Amino acid sequence: MTTRTTDAGSVVSLGDDDLESVVGVDGPALVEFHAEWCGACQRMKPHLETIAAETDATVLTVDIESHLETAIEFGAQSTPTFVLFVNGQPVKQLRGAQTEQSLRDLVGRYNS
Repeated sequence: MTTRTTDAGSVVSLGDDDLESVVGVDGPALVEFHAEWCGACQRMKPHLETIAAETDATVLTVDIESHLETAIEFGAQSTPTFVLFVNGQPVKQLRGAQTEQSLRDLVGRYNS
């Protein structure tokens, strides 16, 4: 399932076809590769929603089971995997559950 919203400050769930067009926007885009059955991924949802609402970063999620090729392309071998894109290019990858502050710090380093 692919969902797109245009509301600023919301987490967007994307699929194979539209990931590259969205991460190509100016500024940082934080992508979480996740799975519905992943408990750590479920615990990350409130952190991602807060970061989307309180920073200028675009926050996206990609379900690895529905979009396996995209997950492989970006090296998401475990869940959750976070990839930060800046101006369309992947610049940093974090694996496993993260604190909200570590994700904020990551986005903040690349926020213009």
